[in-house]
Amino acid sequence: MTELGTYLKEQRETLGVSLEQIQSTTKIQKRYIVAIEEGDYKQLPGAFYARAFIKTYAEALGLDVDEVFETYKRDLPEPETQPVVELSRRATYSKSTAPKKSVAKRWIPNIIIIALIFAIGVALYYGFQAFQDGDNTRTATPQQNEVTIDEGDAPSKETNAPAEEPKEEEPAKEEEPVKEEEKKPLAAKTTAGQDITYEVPTDGTMSVSIRIKKDASPSPFVGVRDTSLEGEALAPDHINASDPNPIVVKDAKTDVIRIRVGSIKGIDSIIVNDQELKLNRSLLVQNIYLKKVATP
Repeated sequence: MTELGTYLKEQRETLGVSLEQIQSTTKIQKRYIVAIEEGDYKQLPGAFYARAFIKTYAEALGLDVDEVFETYKRDLPEPETQPVVELSRRATYSKSTAPKKSVAKRWIPNIIIIALIFAIGVALYYGFQAFQDGDNTRTATPQQNEVTIDEGDAPSKETNAPAEEPKEEEPAKEEEPVKEEEKKPLAAKTTAGQDITYEVPTDGTMSVSIRIKKDASPSPFVGVRDTSLEGEALAPDHINASDPNPIVVKDAKTDVIRIRVGSIKGIDSIIVNDQELKLNRSLLVQNIYLKKVATP
């Protein structure tokens, strides 16, 4: 067993993630994951796949891959060298020795096409000019018709009098919309290691919405439990990107809710009773406790 394999196994067990869950998240077969933890790289398809599997495994645990590779570089399998393939002289010089077409043979079809296009354009131009000349000879200037005005149709003096202009009404003043007070994010009350506690002021139930980033890679592990009812699950655990998003818990009748987060970088927001939490992004793995307190 290598130090790298021991470290990855300890991190997995700390997060409470099983081998089956890692297999489902990374799509790496369980026997390969066991081989990585035991340092038995001979069980893997090759050095290239071994390094790729280790990278994917570390990302699934929310670890910094560059830091892991630098710290445990002695335990990593050496990358395989790619074979150099030399081309034969026949393949190298086949293109240069191929007979080339003469310049005249290549340009003769293009010259014929250009000449045909030019001839068609000239014929269309003269045809259009002849059509315009014939159309102008057929058109004549229309005579203007005389118009007589009957005295009975003439407007009277009374109708010529200007009408009184209506008084302009003053535009009604628009009422300014009432701005709703923006709720500030709920800050953490206490922090002890990976345990972070928030106090939620409410006299009723608690509703939670946990939104996970769509581009999170890997998708973080999230579990929601009711600590006052011996850890009963309030929602299905989120393991893969295909799981429901957001995770929603409605009207939980409990005093404390625990949210286990495997990688806080993949969490977009956590909202409790329409109030967003101010998340601590410095701790990768967190136990977030939502404690109900009476409203003032």
